[in-house]
Amino acid sequence: MNLEGGPCHVKRPFMSKGLAPRSDTLPPPISVSSVSSVVKIRFSPLIVAVAFLAMMSAGCGRPVAVKQPMAMSHKRHMEANMKCVTCHPGAEDQVLAQFPTVVECMDCHGKARGDHPDEPRVRQYAERQEEIPWVRVDRLPGHVYFSHGTHVTAAKMKCEECHASILLATKPLALPDIALSMEDCMRCHRERRASNQCKSCHR
Repeated sequence: MNLEGGPCHVKRPFMSKGLAPRSDTLPPPISVSSVSSVVKIRFSPLIVAVAFLAMMSAGCGRPVAVKQPMAMSHKRHMEANMKCVTCHPGAEDQVLAQFPTVVECMDCHGKARGDHPDEPRVRQYAERQEEIPWVRVDRLPGHVYFSHGTHVTAAKMKCEECHASILLATKPLALPDIALSMEDCMRCHRERRASNQCKSCHR
């Protein structure tokens, strides 16, 4: 049976009698270089975004050490029988414990004390009427509420119960000194019969 002329025959434009396809009927060839350039153009922003997110996630939970403006020993101050609230007002009755003002520092450092080369800088800041630019290192996540006043005054907690190493610190903190988990806080609340309801700490 001759299929060439049958009613179901579909004539192919370039396949006739075993001949090779005509070059003028084929689509232009796609080069590897053109494909790679298209892939780069389309996917480079995505790759950059993914790499950036991966880099950020890898650094989560790893605080970077800060540089404090001058030397300062908590240990030396505690040995002088100073109270934490003397240099950190607000710890007894406010949410945040504050850094001391240079005026408060001058109550003791109005005259030379000790022989540390950084000690005179307190008076230099005072003469320029500048605050000592201490850098805060302890920060809670934005969804956590914590009041120093509630813990220090109402719960009668000592600062070192959370700031465990601060009494022996001979340098200003460059990294957070608190590594408490949510379970640590909840355990302490249970021991002291304080509320563990979500709204107590998440407001």
